[in-house]
Amino acid sequence: MTRIKKTRTPGQLGTRKESRENAEQSRERKRKARRKGLAPGSRHNPGGESGGGAAKVQKDPRLGSKKPVALIKDETRAAPVARVRVAKPEALTPEQELERLENDERLNALLDRVDAGDKLDKDDAAWLDQTLARHQQLLEQLGLLEEEDEAPEEGDDLWTRFMDADLDPAQYQEKEDKS
Repeated sequence: MTRIKKTRTPGQLGTRKESRENAEQSRERKRKARRKGLAPGSRHNPGGESGGGAAKVQKDPRLGSKKPVALIKDETRAAPVARVRVAKPEALTPEQELERLENDERLNALLDRVDAGDKLDKDDAAWLDQTLARHQQLLEQLGLLEEEDEAPEEGDDLWTRFMDADLDPAQYQEKEDKS
């Protein structure tokens, strides 16, 4: 057996007493841990229903209607017509709407016809005007519209100032001070 050196600082002499809160919390954890598992019952009554009698049999949803279907079309009876629901167009973001307008085949074809000098029908002309107006609105809304300024270019402005200036070479000559 090996020798253990004695130290001047003794360690803990015994176990510490738990505080009341810690003891209550640990008891609560132990109680919850004991209650693991499934609810009592047997595998023969999975719903946990008690009492005798026949259980209600659930219908298989995969089975269809038992109504007979006519295999030969009977002309005397009119077949019911199913109602067609009109789908509401989804609200597009301005970017998506602009992209859709720019990729529209009808719009491109009409613009090509206008560039070629062809005359358009009233309906086509009205649709084209409406579509181009919407395109203009979207460009303004997204800030993609380039505003044309009437200001001349800076290079031209400098050139005109240079040409219009009255140049007096005497103002650039050094004058002697005679005082």
